Amino acid sequence: MVKPANASVDRLLRSPPADIRVFVIFGPDSGLVRERANLLASAIADDPDDPFNVTRFTDEDLKNDPAALADAMAAMSLMGGERLVRVRLASDNAALARWVGEFEAGETPAEGRLIVEAGNLTKGSKLRKLAEDGKRSAAIACYADNARALIEIAEESFRAEGLSLAGEARQALADILEGDRELARSETEKLILYKGFDGGEITLDDLEAISTVSSEAALDKVIDAALAGDVRGADAEYRRALDSGTSPVAIVRALQRKIDQIERFHQAAGDAGAIARAGIPRFGPPAQRFQAAARLWNRSRIARARDIAFETELAIKRSGSPAEALAGETLLRLARAAAPGR
Repeated sequence: MVKPANASVDRLLRSPPADIRVFVIFGPDSGLVRERANLLASAIADDPDDPFNVTRFTDEDLKNDPAALADAMAAMSLMGGERLVRVRLASDNAALARWVGEFEAGETPAEGRLIVEAGNLTKGSKLRKLAEDGKRSAAIACYADNARALIEIAEESFRAEGLSLAGEARQALADILEGDRELARSETEKLILYKGFDGGEITLDDLEAISTVSSEAALDKVIDAALAGDVRGADAEYRRALDSGTSPVAIVRALQRKIDQIERFHQAAGDAGAIARAGIPRFGPPAQRFQAAARLWNRSRIARARDIAFETELAIKRSGSPAEALAGETLLRLARAAAPGR
């Protein structure tokens, strides 16, 4: 199946054709990749979090056990419903591309469906090419939305709740949201909750009241300390964040966003436009802290950090262990890993 046109992507995600078994969702907008993967997973599986019918792999899993994917895709559902396998990649993966090639050639079965979340796969990527050219696979590209598109998404949600945006607030919100679909959804939901469900106009004062700037600054202190190898600082800032009411899940997701930014920074290779679209600070102390962290975390190390953060979020959702302990352990683990390079 060739890559679907933009107009048909939402239709494909909400009602995936029965003959398409493999979906490779990729691109520089990690928020949009995740959003589309979750939407597709909900359309395929009755319960996308069901551990019996849904299997998840990371890059590291497939490297350690290349046969695990084939086994999972060949397994029958024991509980009824459709089997789903989800793979989250930090980069191209040879074992995964090999399996997709064998599947398209009819050499290996696929009882379930496969959703792959990947970064910005190039046109030369074997996995991307197999998905674009395959008869039973689909490649879905996710490129960063511009401010206008994201504001339109936000205003559609506001109108549904009887809300509207004041002119100055519209421009300010556009500046905040540009290039990040996930942030746009989050900020839109917070504004709707803040204003209530009685309608009215959203003003600059409303934006300032729920602004992520202060909360993001607190999160940045935790994440910056961990990725800079400051073990004591990371521990202290983590405790302060918890004491102020910040949830461990929010901290882990902030860590994932910062990891995504570092990866994009390396991918951009000095492209100022790409760096700006990724929301990477370019001036002052924030830029200096970011660049110092990026020097400590090269592309291979940041890919491993991504896997660790992703595994932590899954563990928090599925484990009986305290979320505070799991998130704290991950931050200190990354801080200790970065410390020798300081």
